Amino acid sequence: MDAMNGKQKLVVVAMDLLLIAELGFSIHHGAVGDGDLTMVFLKSFVPAAILTVVGARFLIRRLQTATTAADPQARPPAAR
Repeated sequence: MDAMNGKQKLVVVAMDLLLIAELGFSIHHGAVGDGDLTMVFLKSFVPAAILTVVGARFLIRRLQTATTAADPQARPPAAR
């Protein structure tokens, strides 16, 4: 697995926080709404989570540097 640089790690942290916030909002929105809890939750959480994960993956790949994008075979194996 390739190592991630600092900007990529910040994107992962932001993605995690966004997913937690989306989960909380969706649960609250489903509980307060007059409709079916499950359908309201799924209609609000699934699209938001998909957009968040796809956007984060795009940013992680976009922020890749030459050292993190290098072929893992080019590095010497770790000493055992």
